[in-house]
Amino acid sequence: MTDRNYRNTEKKYHATALLVARAARRLAMVAWLAALACLVVTAAGIWGNDGMQGGMAAVLSTGGLPRGWAALMAALLALVTCAALVELARMLGRVHPESLFSSAVTKHFRRFAGLLMIAAVLRVLLPAAASLWLAAQSGAHSASLEFSGDDLLSILPVAVFFFVARLFDQAVQLEDDQRSIV
Repeated sequence: MTDRNYRNTEKKYHATALLVARAARRLAMVAWLAALACLVVTAAGIWGNDGMQGGMAAVLSTGGLPRGWAALMAALLALVTCAALVELARMLGRVHPESLFSSAVTKHFRRFAGLLMIAAVLRVLLPAAASLWLAAQSGAHSASLEFSGDDLLSILPVAVFFFVARLFDQAVQLEDDQRSIV
């Protein structure tokens, strides 16, 4: 009886692992498309005109900065975000039924979380740094800095991703240790 229960549990695990691996491959394709879309929309906002044509437009919001500076910041943020999405796609592409969370998978998830953290921090710091630089160059003795609560709040879930990545690393290490003991 116990042997049959064990075999049934094994079959269910392998069926579930196969479904998870298939879903991961589909999500990897979505992540690749999201990375491409991030670059295309940012490029359209930077080089497109700011008028609505045909019902849709990508508009670059400068936030009071010169357009060139805002475009440079948008491009930098898009590149870092795109790199994060590529790491997410690579992570999802490495999920296999035999090892759902291998060290290769967690390595890419850690990179994804790290790049996303960099993008979130840059989103907060770059406009402030540019405003301070422009104020100093113009000879102004004061500068007005505004921080959106949304920007600061975006760092929180990214930090959670980063800590989950560290947790995955520890789980993989424990699993490897357990396999080596048995």
